[in-house]
Amino acid sequence: MSDADLEEVRDAARRNSVTVSAWVRRTLRAAAELERRGGRAEVREARPEYVIKPEFLRYVTVKVRLMEEDLEAVRRRYGLRTWEGAVKEAVCRQAIVPMTKEEALAMRGKGWSGDLEEIRDLGRVRDW
Repeated sequence: MSDADLEEVRDAARRNSVTVSAWVRRTLRAAAELERRGGRAEVREARPEYVIKPEFLRYVTVKVRLMEEDLEAVRRRYGLRTWEGAVKEAVCRQAIVPMTKEEALAMRGKGWSGDLEEIRDLGRVRDW
């Protein structure tokens, strides 16, 4: 593994607040699961794993008025059962610090070797 690749793994582990070994194990498990399912990606948007530090854990109660259709859209998008879960998901997603432009550009050309046309063909119904 090159130094650049190792540093990329370390950065990914740091962003997820886990050790390098934990990040590698999680990534390998996800890859194995994807392979068991036939290599097909989920249609639903992936949910990031949120890190909760118990020593800082404090709950607050908030009264919120939201449009039902917005809550329902979030609930369906992330496969949640309740509107409370949809609110928590939305708040947690907003709490995540997004990738910088430099980080996104640094990922260009990193490790994807799929055939886009083949993937697109998987979704088509064929007449036999």
